[in-house]
Amino acid sequence: MAELSLNREEKEMGGVLRLGADTTFSHEVSEEFSLPDYVPEIRRLLNVRAQVLPESKFLGDGAGGGTDLELGGTVTYLLLYTDDEGKLCSLPLSSTYEARTALQAQPSSVFIDTAVDSVTPRVNGPRKISLKSRLKSRVMGWEEMSLGERVEGKSAADELFLERKTENVRSVSIKEISQQNIRISDKLDMQGTSAHPIWCDATATVSEARVQSNTVSVRGDVVVKCVCEENGEYVTLYKTMPLAEELDAQGAVAGDMARVSASCISLSVSNEQAEGEDKLFFDLVCEIEGELIRNGDVELTRDLYSTKLEADTEYKTVELYSAALAQCASFSINESIKRKEKEMEELIDIIGDPVYEKADFKNGKAIYSIKLNLTAVGRDKDGEYISQSYEVPLKYTCDLGKVSGEIIPRCTVNMGMLKSRLDGDKLLVNGEIYLAMSLMEKTKMCVLASAVLRHDKEVKREPAAVRIYFPKDGDTLWEIAKKYHTTVSALKEQNDLSADTVEGIKSLII
Repeated sequence: MAELSLNREEKEMGGVLRLGADTTFSHEVSEEFSLPDYVPEIRRLLNVRAQVLPESKFLGDGAGGGTDLELGGTVTYLLLYTDDEGKLCSLPLSSTYEARTALQAQPSSVFIDTAVDSVTPRVNGPRKISLKSRLKSRVMGWEEMSLGERVEGKSAADELFLERKTENVRSVSIKEISQQNIRISDKLDMQGTSAHPIWCDATATVSEARVQSNTVSVRGDVVVKCVCEENGEYVTLYKTMPLAEELDAQGAVAGDMARVSASCISLSVSNEQAEGEDKLFFDLVCEIEGELIRNGDVELTRDLYSTKLEADTEYKTVELYSAALAQCASFSINESIKRKEKEMEELIDIIGDPVYEKADFKNGKAIYSIKLNLTAVGRDKDGEYISQSYEVPLKYTCDLGKVSGEIIPRCTVNMGMLKSRLDGDKLLVNGEIYLAMSLMEKTKMCVLASAVLRHDKEVKREPAAVRIYFPKDGDTLWEIAKKYHTTVSALKEQNDLSADTVEGIKSLII
């Protein structure tokens, strides 16, 4: 029998954010460096520390309707080595990189987390060194998807006889926020010495990101560390400064969530005479970046029928995403590590690089696994400089709450203050690890795709004035009303019901 379509309406429902791409890929950056003449030659390389500065990104059309993602950034290195006289030296270097990957979807926004997976150095001569870094990038591409109900054969009269089953669901929205070029200038307390710096480092960490009206209030710390030498003796100087910034986040309201991290993108140090004393001045630039995350209500049509006309309906399954957790956190570490060797008689410094590995979910808890790579730099009994490397597995657990769907984790980690000392055959380490994390809950829902009203086929009415229905296990008022082309409100009124459930009801008047 032919279908009669008098008109057609598409009702736009609220858009939902869909994770169209979630991929991790590795890429390399390599470069050979020639040391300038004013830098001491390399006799023995002790350690190479590397970190990635925030990336640039570009989305372009790809093959087959996909998207090409181009990303780039800078890898900064800090070399620790001894020169031809056996003295301890350091040298900062940097190398830019570019990478490309194909995404199957066409996301409207892309979030990238890149970390250094490994560094392979090779000294090619006293003034030449090759550095090859293996980088690992995780790309998450989000796209807007409009969901709608399509009804064919609908007129103003038909509307009176349509019954809809709708449901409000949580759907996430994500907006990038950032603050660049936070400049901090200050000086380190020289503790009465005239020592000169051998190497310096700075870390920026975020411990709190509170969403307020149109802003995100960020609180954390910036730590500057300089290892200085005077007449063969070493002292480590620290300066801890509060990080307090208000990030512009138009449209933000209290109750939204934020995932924010910070990084130090440049540091310069100078040893000068001021006020008759040696002063160690520093100038650094930090950058804060992150996301504003919000769960909003979206109304979706689960089902539809007419009390007057037969209707052919089609359904589809959609993926829905909501934020289960987004926050900044920190935890202290206090580790006693068995030393690999006892050659090191004096510890000069400890260098730590935490790496996020995975997250597990159990009994309402999120358990993050982190690997802390440590390098101890010191001297043996003959005064020779040596370095020793360690890997320390760490766990951080936080409450997840009640979730029912698949969990998609995202996490970056930074090292805050880190100190260590030798104790017999043990290396005692204490410090602070900072995390910026978010957890998305993925669920699936069956919603109405289309309905065709059959104007040539009205609902058949039974001649009986009263029909009795005996509910079965699992029945709902909606299903019973749809089957007999009546309404839920009519069933409740005829049977003096206040709830939408039929549990405990032996019979219903239809």
